[in-house]
Amino acid sequence: MTSDKIIKGLATIVVIAAIIAVVGYLWQVVVYVAAAAVFAILGRRLVTLISSIKLFGHNISRTIAAAITLVVIWIVVGVLFALFVPLVLNKAYELSTLNWVEITATIREMFIDVELFIEQYVPMDVPSLEVMFKDRVFSFFNVDLFADVAGSLLNVAVAFFSISFITFFFLREDGLFYRMVALFFPEHYGDNVRRALDSITKLLSRYFSGLVIESLAIMSVISVVLILFGMRANDALVIGVIMGVLNVIPYAGPFIGGCLSIGLSMLTPIDNAIPFTIIVVFSTIVVVKIIDDFIVQPTLYSERIQAHPLEVFLVILIAGFIGGMWGMLLAIPLYTIVRVFAREFFSEYSVVRKLTSQMTK
Repeated sequence: MTSDKIIKGLATIVVIAAIIAVVGYLWQVVVYVAAAAVFAILGRRLVTLISSIKLFGHNISRTIAAAITLVVIWIVVGVLFALFVPLVLNKAYELSTLNWVEITATIREMFIDVELFIEQYVPMDVPSLEVMFKDRVFSFFNVDLFADVAGSLLNVAVAFFSISFITFFFLREDGLFYRMVALFFPEHYGDNVRRALDSITKLLSRYFSGLVIESLAIMSVISVVLILFGMRANDALVIGVIMGVLNVIPYAGPFIGGCLSIGLSMLTPIDNAIPFTIIVVFSTIVVVKIIDDFIVQPTLYSERIQAHPLEVFLVILIAGFIGGMWGMLLAIPLYTIVRVFAREFFSEYSVVRKLTSQMTK
C-alpha cells in the first residue's frame, strides 16, 4: 500500500468521524432536511405538472406550483393521520369511562393467582407482581410526563414549520438539494455526487415504500386475527395500529408495541377473560412477528437496499448500542447512504468493493 493511499485513508476516516460528530450534534436539523428532501422527491412531478398549466396565456410560476404542492402534501399527510386519530380518541374516551376499581381488583386477583402458581412450583422468593405493576404505572403518570407532552407538542410545531419551509424551496428550485450536497465536494466530483444521490433516492424509495407496505400488512393481519378471536373491532384496530406504527423501529419497536398492546388488552379483555386475552394477543403478535422477521424483513431490508441480511442485522445492532431507538430507526437509511458514497469515491479499497458488491449501478 502506497503512502498516498494511507494518507487518503486516514483523511477519509477523519472526515467521516467529523461528519458523524456534526450529524450527531445537529441530528434534528439533519432529519428536517432529509424529510424535506423526501417530500420534494414525492412532489417533484406535481410541481412540474402544475407549472406547465397555462392561465391567461402564461404558465403558472414555479413558486405558486411549489406552494400548491406543499399544501397537497400536508393534506395527504393529514388525511392519513385522520384515518387513525378517531380510533385513538375513541379508545381514550372509552378508557376514561371504565370502572377502574373493578379493573384494578381483577388485575390484582390475577397477579395473586400467578404468584401462588409460581411459588407452588418454583422454590424461591418471588417479588410481588402487584407491587411491580403499581410502581411502573405510578412512575409513568407523573409530572414529568405532562412536561414531556408539552415539550413534544412544541417540537412538533417547530418540525412542521421547519420541514415545510425547507420543502418549499426544494420544490421551487429543482436540484437545490443536489447542489447543497455538492457544496461539500470538489467540482470535479460533480458526476460522482449526482450518481450517488440518484442511487440513494432509488434505494431509499424502495426501502420506505416496502416499510409502509409491511407496516400496513402487520396492522391488517393482527387486527383481523384479534377480531376473529372475539375482540371488538375498535380495540383490535387500535392494537393493530400500535404494532404497525412501531414496527418501523427494527426489533425494539415490536417489543414496545407488544407491551403496550398487552396492557391495553387487559383493560378491555375479550369476554372479560384477562388471561385468555393476554394469551391471544401475545400469541398473535409473536406468530406475526416470526413470519415477518424470517420471511418479510429479509426481503425488505436486504433485497431493497441490496445488502446481506447478516450485514443489516449487525448494522442495526451497532446503531442501537450507539444511538438507542433513534439509532435503530435511522440505521438502514444512513448505512445505505454511506455505502453508496463509499462505492462512488472509494471503490479502489477491497473492503468497500466487498461491502458494495451486491449493489447494482
